[in-house]
Amino acid sequence: MLKRILASGLTLAGVNAIARQINRKGVTVLMYHGVMEDSVVLAEGDWLQVRASEFRSQMQHLSQYYRVVPLERAWEEEDDGRPRVALTFDDGYANNYRVAFPILREFGFAATIFLVTGAIGSRRLFWFDRLQLALGGRVAPAVLKRIKEDFKVNTHPDGIDDAMDTLLREHPRAGLIPGEAIEAYRPLSEEEIREMAAGGLVRFGSHTHRHQILTGLSPAEAERTLVQSLEVLQTLPGYGGYFCFPNGGWRPEHIPLCRRLGFRGAVLTRSGVWKDPADRFTIPRFGIGRGTDAVSFAATVSGVLPWIQEGLRR
Repeated sequence: MLKRILASGLTLAGVNAIARQINRKGVTVLMYHGVMEDSVVLAEGDWLQVRASEFRSQMQHLSQYYRVVPLERAWEEEDDGRPRVALTFDDGYANNYRVAFPILREFGFAATIFLVTGAIGSRRLFWFDRLQLALGGRVAPAVLKRIKEDFKVNTHPDGIDDAMDTLLREHPRAGLIPGEAIEAYRPLSEEEIREMAAGGLVRFGSHTHRHQILTGLSPAEAERTLVQSLEVLQTLPGYGGYFCFPNGGWRPEHIPLCRRLGFRGAVLTRSGVWKDPADRFTIPRFGIGRGTDAVSFAATVSGVLPWIQEGLRR
């Protein structure tokens, strides 16, 4: 409610327009994950999937007030007076192709999708989606959140998929995941990736090979998952050279690793406007998730709402 009230007040006061001009010299990078048809029943507590109608409305807002630029060429685009926005999608859901891609084409907007390369072509859902689909609505939301956080902290990233299968198999309240949910949440196939790349609007980057959070890996393990991911990406069209830290988890030693392996840059989950073109390996992004209405989106992409929220947290 506070977010809604703040966002409405900012719109009426015209602060969004002022913020757009203040941030015009930087690049605002937006972080999406999936875009689902409005008719799909989403997993309980799933913030990652934006509705198609929400996404279309958000792209319409961008077309009116912003210039959408490719992440890989964000600083090469000539200044036409409008603030720059780059669109990114984490994980590589097939709904990026099925739902988001036609809307991107309609507006002529470029985007970068960060692929979990080991999941390409699989119908095995990401472990966090399996958890929410199998237990969402069957246990209290607070319990589900606690299971997810405890599991993430206490399980080695390399074994997290198998461990989740075991947890759900043994949990007395876990339900079966229906086929339509698997289709809605599955990762991209190679054919879908190739078709998007052929259109010229979508580029692809690395999100590790198995969605491992790097802070939970040894240096050798971190290098291995990045190398595995690069080996796959180099067999596919549309590789743009950027890396995305899963869950935003990174340490300073990961930056020289990314440089050594040939990445051109890397994005985080930390909010902020990308202000320095030389700082390519800790690029901030504003997260956009389920239920972000038009007013809140406008205040978020302008940078004002996250700034106020950060001030309130302090």
